[in-house]
Amino acid sequence: MSAAASPVFTLAQSATGLDPTILVLAQFSTAVGALVAYVSWRGRLPYPRTTRRGLLAPLCAAAGLSLTVALVLWLLAIAEPHRWQSLHTSTLPAPLALILLAQFLGAAGEEVGWRGFVQPILETRMATLSAAVITGLLFGLGHFPMASAGLAVYSVFVVSAIGLSVAAAAVTTGRPWWARVLVSTVLHWGVNIGMLVGFSNADESLRWVANTAIATGLVAAVCVPFLIRSKRRVSSGVSAPRVAVGV
Repeated sequence: MSAAASPVFTLAQSATGLDPTILVLAQFSTAVGALVAYVSWRGRLPYPRTTRRGLLAPLCAAAGLSLTVALVLWLLAIAEPHRWQSLHTSTLPAPLALILLAQFLGAAGEEVGWRGFVQPILETRMATLSAAVITGLLFGLGHFPMASAGLAVYSVFVVSAIGLSVAAAAVTTGRPWWARVLVSTVLHWGVNIGMLVGFSNADESLRWVANTAIATGLVAAVCVPFLIRSKRRVSSGVSAPRVAVGV
C-alpha cells in the first residue's frame, strides 16, 4: 500500500508546487501503509511487550545521536578539500520555523511506518539487531528516487539508512509504539535538520552519501552492544532497565 501511495503523493507534490526543502509529501506513504495494515489485521498482529518506560532518557539519547552524526559529518568535511556550506536563511523558500515544523511532520510520517510498525513486528520474529538491519534495508530501498543518481550512490545510501535504523532501534526498543514513533522521529528529524543547517549544499554525490554512511555507521556501531545486551536481558527473563547506557 505504501508503494501505491508514494506516486500519489509525488503527483500531489508536483500539482501543489510544494518545495521539497519544506516537505516531501511522499514521506507519508509509509504511514498510509502502516495504517492500512493495522486496520486490516487489527488484533491479529503480534507486538513486542513493553519493557521500558519514560521519555526523557530516550529523547535525550536521540538528540545526542543526531548531534553525533552532525559532528562526524563536520569532522569529515574538515578533512576534505571541498567545504560544505552552512545554511543561509535568505535562501530558504519559507521561514525556517515553518520548515522545521514541516520536516518534523515528514519524519514522523516515515517513522510511523518504519519504527512504529515494521521494526516492532520484525522484533517478534528475530533478534532486535536483525530486525533493525532489515528495517533499515527496506527503509533505504524505499527511497528509490536515489537510484537516479546511480547504483553506487543508491547502495551507499542504503548503508546509511541501515545505520540510522540501528541507532533508532537502540533508543526505541522495549517502548510502546507511540514512544517508538516520537523518539525515532526526534532522531530522524535531528539528523535531517543537522544536514540542512550545517551542509545546505549537500547533494546526491557519492562523496556526500559516503560521508552520511560513515557518520550513521559509526553511531550504529556504538549502539550495537546495547542492542545485544538488551536482547540478552529480555531472553533471560530479566526486565530491561528503564534507563540504560546509550538509551
